[in-house]
Amino acid sequence: MMTRTVTLFLIILLTSPALWADVRASLDRTTVYDGDTVTLTIEASGSDMDTDPDLSVLRKDFAVLGTSSSRRLQFINGRRSDRHEWQIELDPLHKGTLTIPAIRVGRSTTAPLTLKVTDQPVISGTDEGQPIFIKTQIDDASAAPFVQQQIHLVVRMYYRVPLVEGSFSDLEPDNALVERLGEDRQYETTLNGKRYQVLERHYAVFAEKSGQLTIPATVFTGRVMSNSGSRTGHRQTDSLIERFFGSNSPFNDPFFSGTPFGNTGKRIRVRGRPLKLDIKPRPADYQAPYWLPSTELVLQDSWEEGPPQFRAGEPVTRTITLQAKGLESSHLPDIPLAQTDHMRLYPEKAETANRTDGEWVFGTRKQSIAYVPSRPGKVTLPEVRIDWWDLKQQRQRSTILPAWEINVLPAPGTSGQTAAPAQAQTQQNGPGTDAEPPPVSFLHRAAGSRMFWLTSGAFALLAMWFLYRKRRSPKPVNAVKAGAEAAGKTVATATARKALQAACAQNDPHAAARALLDWAGAEWPDRPPRNLGALAAYVDAGKDEIRALDQALYGTQDSPWDGRVLWEQFKQGMHSKDAGKSSLPADSLSPLYPRWG
Repeated sequence: MMTRTVTLFLIILLTSPALWADVRASLDRTTVYDGDTVTLTIEASGSDMDTDPDLSVLRKDFAVLGTSSSRRLQFINGRRSDRHEWQIELDPLHKGTLTIPAIRVGRSTTAPLTLKVTDQPVISGTDEGQPIFIKTQIDDASAAPFVQQQIHLVVRMYYRVPLVEGSFSDLEPDNALVERLGEDRQYETTLNGKRYQVLERHYAVFAEKSGQLTIPATVFTGRVMSNSGSRTGHRQTDSLIERFFGSNSPFNDPFFSGTPFGNTGKRIRVRGRPLKLDIKPRPADYQAPYWLPSTELVLQDSWEEGPPQFRAGEPVTRTITLQAKGLESSHLPDIPLAQTDHMRLYPEKAETANRTDGEWVFGTRKQSIAYVPSRPGKVTLPEVRIDWWDLKQQRQRSTILPAWEINVLPAPGTSGQTAAPAQAQTQQNGPGTDAEPPPVSFLHRAAGSRMFWLTSGAFALLAMWFLYRKRRSPKPVNAVKAGAEAAGKTVATATARKALQAACAQNDPHAAARALLDWAGAEWPDRPPRNLGALAAYVDAGKDEIRALDQALYGTQDSPWDGRVLWEQFKQGMHSKDAGKSSLPADSLSPLYPRWG
C-alpha cells in the first residue's frame, strides 16, 4: 500500500504544470562595476508565457530602469514552439555579491542568480578624461595559458560623445587563431564620476605555439557628431548605429540609422594597447598522443535503438560524441575505435561543430559507426578512451566509455551454431576481421529502394494483365504462374541491368553493388547471393571485377573506382559456373546487404 501511495505521489508531482513549464532567467554579465547597469532576461513557454513576471522581489537590491518583451514562434521537427521573452534593465543599488532571487512567472519560478558588484577602476593617466577610449584585458583564467588553450580576451570601448559611424579593426595576432564569442554587449557605467556608454566584445584566442604571444592593439575608426549638428539630451549618447555593428547587433537604435541633419561629423581614430602573453608548452609529463587542454571534456554514447539487439550479419549503428569546453572542433582528434574479433566496423564521416555561450567555445565531434557481427555468440566491444589535460586540476585525465559485452543472436532462419566461413577470396582482409566480405553501405539504400518500387510497379501491371487474360480465355493455373514468373524475371533483370549501366557510367560503386545483387537475385530467385563475395564465387566470369568493386567500397586505397571495366564484363549478361544449377552454394549468414521487397 505504501509503495502505491509513493508511486501515485511521484506521478502527480512529475505531471505538475509547475515542473513541465519551461521558465529560465539569465544575466548578460555576472560581474559589473559600481554604477553599471545589467540586463536580466527571462524566458517562458507553455502555460506560463502569458503571465508577466513578478519583479517586486528585485526592489531590495535593484532599481528597475525599464522592461521590454517579445514573443517568438518556432517550428522544430514539425512541432510548434512558442516563447515569451522579457528583458529587464537593472541598476544595482549597492556593491557586493547580490542575489537575484527566484522570480515567479505564472505557476513557475526561475532559479536564483548571483551578481558581483565591484568598485570602479581608476583610469590611467593617458585615458583619464578622454571622451572615447579602448581597454583590452585577459580574464584571470587565461593569465598563464598553455599552447592551444582558450584565451578569453575582452575589448571594451568607452565613449561619452554621440557617434555617427565607425568600425573596429580585425584582430589578427601572429601564430594564433581568433574566434569572436557571441554578440556585442552594450551598457552604461561611471568612471571617475563621468557617465560612459560601453561597447563590449569578447574573443577566444588560441596560441599555436609556445613562447611570447603579442595580441595587437584594437583600433576604432569612425566619426563623432560635431556641435553644429548634434542633438541635445541624454538619448543621443545611449545608442549605436546599425551599420556600425551590423543588422543583428543588439544595439540597433534610431540614432544610428544616420544623422537627420546631414552632419557627416568629425573623423576620429582610437587605438587600444597591445597585450603580451607568455604561452607555456605542454607539460613534460603529459603522455597522450594528442594535446587537449580543456576545462571539461565529455564523451557520450548512443545507439540507433536502445538497448541495441545484435544479430549476425545485421548492422547496428552507434554514435559517439566528443565535446570539449575551451577547444574548437578542429583541435579534437579522431575518436579511437579498436578492432574487435568477429565484428566489422564501418565508420561514417565525422560531423564537427563549434558553439559558444558568449565566454567559451565548445567544440564537438560526432562519429557514427555501424557494427556488423559475422557470427553469433559473445563479443566484447573495447572501451573508448580520450586522454586530456584538465586546466582546473592541472593534471592529465582520461574520459572513458566503458567496454560493452554483447550477445550476438543467430541470423533469422539459421541455427544457433557458429556460422561457417564464406569461401576464401584472393585479396587479404585486414587484421581482426573475418573472411566474410563486407556489406554494401547501408547508407545508400535510396537507389535500391527506387529499384524496388519500379520492379513492384512492373509486377502489379503484369498481374493486372494476367487477370484480364484469365477472364478472357482461362488457362491452366500452372501455365499462368509460370508465365508471370518468366515475365517478372525479365522485367527485374532488365531494370537491374539498366541500373548497373547507369551506376558504372557515374562511377558509383555503392549503386553498382546494389544493382549487381538485384540482377543476381532476379537470375536466381530461389537462393539469391547475399553479398559480393558469394556472387564472385558463383559467376563464371567477372570474379576479378566484382572483387575490385568490393575493394573500392571497403579497401584502404583512396583512388576513384572506374565502372567501365565492370560494365564491359557484364553488359553481355550474367552466367553461373554451372548453368544447369538454379541455386547458389549454402551460406549460413543472413544477407549483409539490406534488401527490399
